[in-house]
Amino acid sequence: MASSSTKRNYPRLLYSKGKAPSQQRSMSYYSYLSNFQMVREGVGFDAWEAVKKSAIGVFPMFYELKFTWCAKLVHYLLTNQLQVKKNYEIWSLIDWQPIRLSLVEFGEITGMNCEPFQKWEICDVDHTDFWKEMGVSTVVGPNLVQLQSVLERCKYWSLEKRTMVGLLCVLHLGVYGIAPHVIFRWRCEESP
Repeated sequence: MASSSTKRNYPRLLYSKGKAPSQQRSMSYYSYLSNFQMVREGVGFDAWEAVKKSAIGVFPMFYELKFTWCAKLVHYLLTNQLQVKKNYEIWSLIDWQPIRLSLVEFGEITGMNCEPFQKWEICDVDHTDFWKEMGVSTVVGPNLVQLQSVLERCKYWSLEKRTMVGLLCVLHLGVYGIAPHVIFRWRCEESP
């Protein structure tokens, strides 16, 4: 057993002491996985399955697994993160002991999609016609309240369109977690 006077050589912290992002500003206050029930019912089983297979499908999987999100723990892990070169691992210090969280292992254990984005998955598409069909602003896109009304009338739309509505809802509820009446910019380079 090593003595307590032994100096440990760990990688640098990602954020220096006192410089971590504020939890009040970085956590998704309006992120409620329980709201996914309305999305699942609104888009239908086939579109819901397509959403689960997407790059952001981990959020619907969390909902189905009855996952409880512990924001304080996640904030602690991320703000005590060590700088590492492997982009598929997170190393954090807990009680001055390093722990490793590997997305590869997490994906193998849970069966969730933890693969990196493929180049063909990232595209710039004009959504103006789709937003017109949804009855929302073609300039800024929908907010969650508008998406909820779309969910009530999209049951007979094509699978592709219902999947797109489901993905928009997952972005609002799980990824960004913004207030229901707030409209955020949908283009990646403009996102908050």
